[in-house]
Amino acid sequence: MHRIALALPLVLCVGASARAAEADPLAELAKLGDSVAETTQEGGGSIRAKKDVDLTRDKRIKDPRNLEAKVESVKTGAFPVVALKLKILKPSKEGAGKDLKANDVIVVTPKLKTDGGKVALTDDDTVLNSGSFYLQEGDKVAVRLGDKAGKVWQAEYIERK
Repeated sequence: MHRIALALPLVLCVGASARAAEADPLAELAKLGDSVAETTQEGGGSIRAKKDVDLTRDKRIKDPRNLEAKVESVKTGAFPVVALKLKILKPSKEGAGKDLKANDVIVVTPKLKTDGGKVALTDDDTVLNSGSFYLQEGDKVAVRLGDKAGKVWQAEYIERK
């Protein structure tokens, strides 16, 4: 009797494997895929950050008081403090930069407004100029020069081109 009891489960296992082999594995995968698809977002939907177009950017960059320069080096402090060494590519047509020549090298710091000893990041011009903190060597920029203190110019406006 012992032999019969042991043989019966073996036959049942073989029968189960035979049935599994008869099942269509591609159909099983399709069912599995369908169940996953039903629990996720709609296919083809893409979530991307959308940035509104700045309609005033072109006008700012083409201002005749701006000069065009290439960033030669960047020295940063605590955000947004930065000093940039710039090589002039095109002098400005008007304003403080008109007396500079192509290939002149200048040092520039962005003009940042403060409020109570802190940088006023609610001021639009300050927010725009604080973007110069992220400039890298080789970037081309549009710069509107302001006052000069010693060898350092203050940029009233600076933006990557």
